[in-house]
Amino acid sequence: MAIDPETICNQIKSGTYENKKTVDTVDFFNNLGEGNYVPDPSTRIQVREEDRDVDFIERTVNKIKASKDTSKLEDLTLIYFPNEVIDANGKIFAEENSTKLLNGNHTAEIEVILEIFKANANIVNFATQLGSKISNVKRLGNLLNKQEVEKRGVSSDSVKEELYTIMDENEQEFGDPTPTDDQKQSLVNAYPHVSMQTIGQWISYHETVGSRSNPKKNWGKAELSHQRLLFVNQLDYLDFTVLEPRTLAQYWDTGVAAIFNDCMKENKRKALIIFYCSTIEQVRQIKETPIKKRIEEHYANLAKYYGLEIKTTFLRYE
Repeated sequence: MAIDPETICNQIKSGTYENKKTVDTVDFFNNLGEGNYVPDPSTRIQVREEDRDVDFIERTVNKIKASKDTSKLEDLTLIYFPNEVIDANGKIFAEENSTKLLNGNHTAEIEVILEIFKANANIVNFATQLGSKISNVKRLGNLLNKQEVEKRGVSSDSVKEELYTIMDENEQEFGDPTPTDDQKQSLVNAYPHVSMQTIGQWISYHETVGSRSNPKKNWGKAELSHQRLLFVNQLDYLDFTVLEPRTLAQYWDTGVAAIFNDCMKENKRKALIIFYCSTIEQVRQIKETPIKKRIEEHYANLAKYYGLEIKTTFLRYE
């Protein structure tokens, strides 16, 4: 019989969890060179509404560098998948015989920045300990998120993500996504800041909003610089000025100025502008409004008026 996530969480928090091993922290990152590591999404299980808080990571790294105290860096928690797992949307959630990082996304990144390349990790078996339920994985992740290096409470969006996973599993198993009273009560018991009324609202929004509309990708400075270099090194953009990536909100002002300044410096008549979403509102705009088309038309008009060639590209937001 599967051990419930609360029991596993309590054992991990109290230090009595027994299945541990030492892992290489760099296994969860892509190495961009020169000491720059960025998270590898294929090695992670995302339970928060964003992939990571880069400001939080920077603050914590600075604190540890100043104090030389790494004692508050807690063990990572990994999920081992003995078999391939397919989610409710028919996508591969985990490969057979794979291990993914569930808790400690921030801790692992803090450690690689500090050049700590070995870490202790709790290993949880998806099949034997979590009953082969993705919702149990997310429950464990949410519970463990209550005790990171710096306290960061479980957000309502993370609980909503867990609820929608339960509903997806219900639909897969029973043909009806409606959560049972026991499932709803379990969420309320686990997260005191969530009420039955809130859960009812989330259920009513499931078909139109759901977890899939939550932004997942938070671009860090190193990743943005790396993305720009990828375009710089492509033959298709050899004679282009490739601008530093900018947010959707910057397309009207600084985006325009940068074209002329950078083209003049590099003596080029072609420019590539890279955009990304930095806020949930910008994600909503690009998904629900014609802002992408509006940006493309705006730069097409500028290009025609000033006799330039201007191209735009948009980085992923989840």
